[in-house]
Amino acid sequence: MSERQLAAFAHRHATQLPFDTSPRHLAGPGDARHVTHGLAAAGWTCTSDPLSPEIVLRSPDHRYSMQFDPQSATSAWWRLQAEPTRNERGW
Repeated sequence: MSERQLAAFAHRHATQLPFDTSPRHLAGPGDARHVTHGLAAAGWTCTSDPLSPEIVLRSPDHRYSMQFDPQSATSAWWRLQAEPTRNERGW
């Protein structure tokens, strides 16, 4: 992708981003489906209420979870968690 294409992309989506991200093009347009659809295709299951703006997906082995919460009080929309195992600590 050229610098001109990156600048055009960032300019087009700049008004859609609620928080500053730098460099701006890394934030993308803010559409969670770019992440959630890929995880669903990889076997992750949705465990959240379909009528809620919050999205929670669990990995096929149930060790990992991904939460998208656009109404988060901490401004952290995305959370990734790993459950601890006998050999590895969680995070």
